[in-house]
Amino acid sequence: MFGIPLFRARTPPAAVMMLCMALAAVPDPAKAQDDEDGWVSDFEGLRHFSGMRCPDVVGGFLRSKALGADSDRMAGCIYSGEDGMTAVLRQHLLGTGTAEARKYMKNYKASGFREIALTGVAQSGISFVTRDWTQATQCETLWHFSGKKADYTLWLTYSLPGQETIVGPAVAAFTKTLNRQN
Repeated sequence: MFGIPLFRARTPPAAVMMLCMALAAVPDPAKAQDDEDGWVSDFEGLRHFSGMRCPDVVGGFLRSKALGADSDRMAGCIYSGEDGMTAVLRQHLLGTGTAEARKYMKNYKASGFREIALTGVAQSGISFVTRDWTQATQCETLWHFSGKKADYTLWLTYSLPGQETIVGPAVAAFTKTLNRQN
């Protein structure tokens, strides 16, 4: 098997090159899921097939990944902010945002994370300490919003002290983006 050449010497090099180009154009099965997630370029970023618009930039956050739909969520994007802050903006079926927030709270409690009450804009979300053994305390907060056609959640991870002054402007920027959805 190893001694038999794939192409005989009489095969023109141009034909071999065309075959290689054709094989390179065949979609990679690992990337097929990305195509099925469904989004197209939009004026400020991208628009998911569900209609959700995810700008390239929201406040001080840059969109770093588009997320596809699954059984609970319609669409979403991950955003990276300064000093390691991360935000995940998700679209849910209309009327399911409160259930998603309850599921978040139940899962975090079941994982042993400590729920905390914060002030400011974080007071209106569900917050947990996810790391308190380092100099900065890692917090994660989830907010849920109801829209005209869908519900949304915003999950934000940040460190205290140090990033507490950035949380308010971040939530305000994402809220403004969500208000433009409807």
